[in-house]
Amino acid sequence: MNVTIKDIARHAGVSTATVSNVLTQKKYVSSDLEQRVFQAINELGYRPNVYARNLKTNRSHIIGVHVPDITNPFFSEGVKALQSVAAGESYQIVLYDSDNNLESEVKNIAGMISTQVDGIIAVAPRMQVDELLAMVEVPLVIVDRPPLPTQRNVAYVYADNYRGAASVADFLVGKGYRRFYCLAGPTELVCNAEARLTGFTETLRLHGIPDTACHVSYGDFTFDSGYELMKAILETYDPAGSPAAAFVSSDIMAWGAMEALKEKKFKIPRDMGVVGYDNIYFSSFLYPKLTTVENPIREMAVNAANLMLDALERRRNLLGLSVALRSALIVRKSC
Repeated sequence: MNVTIKDIARHAGVSTATVSNVLTQKKYVSSDLEQRVFQAINELGYRPNVYARNLKTNRSHIIGVHVPDITNPFFSEGVKALQSVAAGESYQIVLYDSDNNLESEVKNIAGMISTQVDGIIAVAPRMQVDELLAMVEVPLVIVDRPPLPTQRNVAYVYADNYRGAASVADFLVGKGYRRFYCLAGPTELVCNAEARLTGFTETLRLHGIPDTACHVSYGDFTFDSGYELMKAILETYDPAGSPAAAFVSSDIMAWGAMEALKEKKFKIPRDMGVVGYDNIYFSSFLYPKLTTVENPIREMAVNAANLMLDALERRRNLLGLSVALRSALIVRKSC
């Protein structure tokens, strides 16, 4: 037999309105009454009809989440954190992966809207923000991108990539390196890649390092691009020159670069130092353990989920809200 709210109210000795308020948490209920309601729920084995609730409230209780590449541990760690927070308030997430493709990203956002998600969390989108906002009318939280001025219901959660990369330059110069290789991400598509490149090269200049001492090449945040870029560097590399270090714009790329160095029998960091970016979980398992910059994706994801739930459950306006988190250099054995 299906247990109803009336059954719970009768069993707990309270009104149906009190039971409803306990279940929805929209109005204050004393701890004594709340305890009686939950006891009745447990004793009667009540299970809420989520489908009926959604029809009544015209809400799906689904949050759309976009990531550019779920196979990248950086993004999968973030999705796991998002899902955990959302589940705590009975929301599900539907995940869309664009495979680092701008056209797929646009289709994914359109797909979320057509399935009537209650809100959208876009992690590291490649779309221009004005294009994204033109498509989206539900609450929107953008993760891992710096804020832009807008008059729309959108919030940002991000870390300072410029300062994170600048800390790498300070560290390497302090270690005595005077020859540098920067394996950058796709700066024409991803603003984080541009911020990391600019933060690194501009800080080198502040230390008096000439531009000719820093060779820049461009990849796409994948293992293969890091591997191929380092292979190309080693074709003309002069081991007799001044001490050299590579700043690689993601840990995945750094892994590929390290494999290319090992194939040529280079010892890391004796023959070349390597620094990555993101501090994804396997960076401490590489050999040697990778020095990198902590890009706090779990914290970003938790903050993004909480902002979204504030907008959906507590009607908080996201206009002008942004959460800035700190990046931190994690020194290990590769440099």
